[in-house]
Amino acid sequence: MKLEHFALSSKSIEDSDEFFGDILGFTKTRDFQVNADLMEQFFGVKKEQQILRYEKDTLSAEIFINKEEPSVKDTFTHICLVVEDRDKLIKNLAEYGYDYVKVTRKDKESYYLFIKDKFGNIYEIK
Repeated sequence: MKLEHFALSSKSIEDSDEFFGDILGFTKTRDFQVNADLMEQFFGVKKEQQILRYEKDTLSAEIFINKEEPSVKDTFTHICLVVEDRDKLIKNLAEYGYDYVKVTRKDKESYYLFIKDKFGNIYEIK
């Protein structure tokens, strides 16, 4: 089995472009609308939906622009991403004003790293 893409929400195109493009280094490959009838069949919500697609290496992210909800309500669900240089990512997060949680691993020189985008989606970074 292979993960083809994951889907999350964002409150704006700008926030999504900043987080996935500037912070994580994904390339935006599509910006499209799904009609209300299909959205109702897929998700039970009869509303046209704008979706942005970002790609990096073999992974894609589909980001649903959600202007009705202020943020994610679930505090445990997260995506785990493997990056080449976590310290560089932390520096980039700080430059853009993103918060992160860095916890030293017990009896190791490594650390756990969790970050949130502006919508509140959580990412574990390895």
